[in-house]
Amino acid sequence: MRARFLKMTTLAGMVAVSAATSGHVAADDKYRNVSKTLVSQAVMAQKSDRAEEAQILFERALVADPANLQALIGLGKTHEAQGRVGRGLKYYRQALAIDPNEHIALEAQAVAFLKRDLVERAEANHAKLERLCTDGCKALDAVAGALDSYRAEKAEADAKNAENGR
Repeated sequence: MRARFLKMTTLAGMVAVSAATSGHVAADDKYRNVSKTLVSQAVMAQKSDRAEEAQILFERALVADPANLQALIGLGKTHEAQGRVGRGLKYYRQALAIDPNEHIALEAQAVAFLKRDLVERAEANHAKLERLCTDGCKALDAVAGALDSYRAEKAEADAKNAENGR
């Protein structure tokens, strides 16, 4: 009796999986489209300085499509803008786990690394972008500029400290 029950539940499970997968592609596209729309709305909220609203919309976009890179990066930037750099880094790391060569995620992560004084990590992102962007790209230029600014600020602070220490 138990074997027959297991056969029936296995067969029912296969039928259910088969039925679910026949509409799977259409459902995936639907959720990806919803996710893209939510990201667009979140970007508008972010530009209008409505960080909490942007955060909620990015989170909803991730529920609809957990692999939405723009939602992950946007959520990282939103957290970072609210002073939660560590949380921002978490989302950049998730985006880079999906696509290790995502320029915008590498750029955002490098800038966040500099906010945490993790220069070596920012330099590693810069080196990776140099390999990826053989003809140059905005992300490479942005990281190079951020590194230059960071170094200039550190040199100025060191000079000031040396002057005060005399």
